[in-house]
Amino acid sequence: MFKFLFGLLSIIVVIIIVYYSSSDSYKLSLEAKVKYLMGDYTDAKALAKKAYELDPYNKMAFSIITQSKISAKLVDYLQESHKYLEIIKTLSKKSDFSNRDKIKIKMICEVMIAKYNKLGANIMTDQSLQQAVKKRYLEFKKIHEELFSEEN
Repeated sequence: MFKFLFGLLSIIVVIIIVYYSSSDSYKLSLEAKVKYLMGDYTDAKALAKKAYELDPYNKMAFSIITQSKISAKLVDYLQESHKYLEIIKTLSKKSDFSNRDKIKIKMICEVMIAKYNKLGANIMTDQSLQQAVKKRYLEFKKIHEELFSEEN
């Protein structure tokens, strides 16, 4: 049974490789897919755009372009959230923590919560990336609730 499944899988892989390697558009699409799976969303998007320009019927290229845009937004959110969490940490450790510092933290949290709600990830997006973004979002939400729950 294992030999049969392995043989069948090998034949399918060979057919896919032959099919996709028959045109430059599909070669670029495969390369873009590999870049996307490795987390290099910028290069994946660029390669997929080239592939799509060569063949506007290349669904794989279009899909990679779309998913790369979404994933790049998620990565940007993670980077931005890291920067803002460091600012919040620095502000909260000040010995002379003021009302002005509290308002800064509130604004940062509200901006990051609003940005999360606009991200629009989907089932095709890398689940570990989505989970990391959601974790950061929940951190901002928790900080906001802990500091400002009496104001609501």
